[in-house]
Amino acid sequence: MKLLIKKTAIFRNMNMRNKLLIIFIMIGLVPVLFFAAFFFQQSKSAFEEELGKYTLEISKQVGGRLDAFVQEMERVSNIIRFNSDVQTILYEWTEERTASSIYAERNVRSLFENIGNFREDFKGIFMVTDHGLLVYNGTGDVAKLHYNFHDDPWYQSVKEQTRFRLNKAHPQTYVKGEEVVTFSARITDNREFKTKGTLLIDFSPQTIKSMSENIQLGSSGHVWMMTADGEPILPSQTLPDWLKDEELFKKVQQESSGFIPFDYAGVQMLAGFYTSSETGWKIIGSVPFEELASGLYGIRTFIVILAIAALVVILLLATALSRMITKPLKVMEHRMAEVGKGNFETGLPVMARDEIGRLSISFNRMITELHRMNNEVFQSQLREYRQQIQLQNSEMRALQAQINPHFLYNTLNTIACIAEVYDREEISEVSHSLSRMLQYSITGGSTATVEEELTHLLSYMSIVNVRFPMKFTLELQADPEIRRMSFMKLIFQPLVENAVNHGFPGLDQGHIRVEAKLDGDAVIFTFADDGIGIAKERLNQIRAELRQKEGEGGAASDHIGLRNVYYRLNMLYGDRFSMTIWSKPGEGTRIVIRIEGGAADVTDIDRG
Repeated sequence: MKLLIKKTAIFRNMNMRNKLLIIFIMIGLVPVLFFAAFFFQQSKSAFEEELGKYTLEISKQVGGRLDAFVQEMERVSNIIRFNSDVQTILYEWTEERTASSIYAERNVRSLFENIGNFREDFKGIFMVTDHGLLVYNGTGDVAKLHYNFHDDPWYQSVKEQTRFRLNKAHPQTYVKGEEVVTFSARITDNREFKTKGTLLIDFSPQTIKSMSENIQLGSSGHVWMMTADGEPILPSQTLPDWLKDEELFKKVQQESSGFIPFDYAGVQMLAGFYTSSETGWKIIGSVPFEELASGLYGIRTFIVILAIAALVVILLLATALSRMITKPLKVMEHRMAEVGKGNFETGLPVMARDEIGRLSISFNRMITELHRMNNEVFQSQLREYRQQIQLQNSEMRALQAQINPHFLYNTLNTIACIAEVYDREEISEVSHSLSRMLQYSITGGSTATVEEELTHLLSYMSIVNVRFPMKFTLELQADPEIRRMSFMKLIFQPLVENAVNHGFPGLDQGHIRVEAKLDGDAVIFTFADDGIGIAKERLNQIRAELRQKEGEGGAASDHIGLRNVYYRLNMLYGDRFSMTIWSKPGEGTRIVIRIEGGAADVTDIDRG
């Protein structure tokens, strides 16, 4: 009894190949012994058929890898093609580049860089407009920005295509000339429905080569790729000599997939071929028949003799061995069905150290990783949704903070009072100032120059000075080089309005100073007043409110403009942005905004 248990344990820990070999010897080949004479020729033909299918399956495996790679590149291309910044470049392209197109190009390069980080075999992503504009991200080598792609024959063929295309290897002449394989796609301007550019994704030829180089067909079999015209995909790969036979070559070209047995140079060969549905390329695998079938005849005689002596033992052991092998597979099938329903909590018991045991360990690792990835995807989507809500809330609050109904109401009342009582020119001044503020708030993009922000602030103060004559004075100090720097809109006026509304109750006069200066590569904006200041307890409360995330609960703040400015700047500049608030009762308040790295010069900003 102990000996039987020991032998069972040895078999349980034996690798799966030996288990199956024993079962085939004891069960599968016994009937062949009795019908060997009748089925000899039939079994040989069947074996040849199966080997042919095997070579075809090998070709399909390589083709499947190729198709999966192309589909992955199509998804990457669609991300790029429908990107809003890419569409901006296509739609707004002119000889004189605008601020929005410069900003879009910067974002597209960042997008290319993020995509390139996911694959080590990328050799560059290039966006070539039909006007010649090149936006790219490479692996460290500088592309030739004025390179004329239209003179390259391979690029001309790319422009003639209306769908995605994987091109065979060619020199990357627009960088430094090394061999690359290019995935290309034409890009359409979705606003005008016109094709205006080409997307090129270059990667190492090793990517294509690796799809087939680790596929083994016997000891001398190989797998090749060629175009529909019969040209090799990679310069380093040469097509087999038997393809020079016109009849064989014609058969491979005419049929989409299949296998063919043939004799070449006195050697019986098997070749399987498959046409990639994504590229139209032919994947061909060929191997000498004898390499796969060398043991057919000797094994048959040996097993027949052995099977006659072991026939009785086979009948007894077949059921036990079959149950021993299939039982863990049944358990695995059940657990996989549970995982398919979304239950990631189940696992497989590891009962042995054979292939099934190792597969159970891998399965447990897989469901753990799937559970983790599922949580990560959910959290990522949740964060993205929250960011979208935060951005929408911030934009709405920006408009509320700048042109709120209370301010408009007071302004319009001031205009009416002046018109009825004084009949003075202040009506024109207030009306024009209000018009400029409204136009600035609702037109253009989300950025403006510092000069435009200051002009917007002066328009606001002109209205305030009409409402409160001789009460407020505004002092502006801005370095000339800062005035034309790009900056987020609607920042200065809310902070000054905050000082006007809260800084001078009970005072006859007030002075407000706005300063913009450079400190190394940092830009500093200072907003100071000589008002009543803020009590320490209230100042700490304001600081705590600013540290809260946008959308978090809490008491409503009467400094909505200050919070809105803080959230929008923090969303745009992140860790580069800081805001410091100093105040003391009776000595006024000072707000300092610091942005590390400064901002790019703006030569032209369209205000609609």
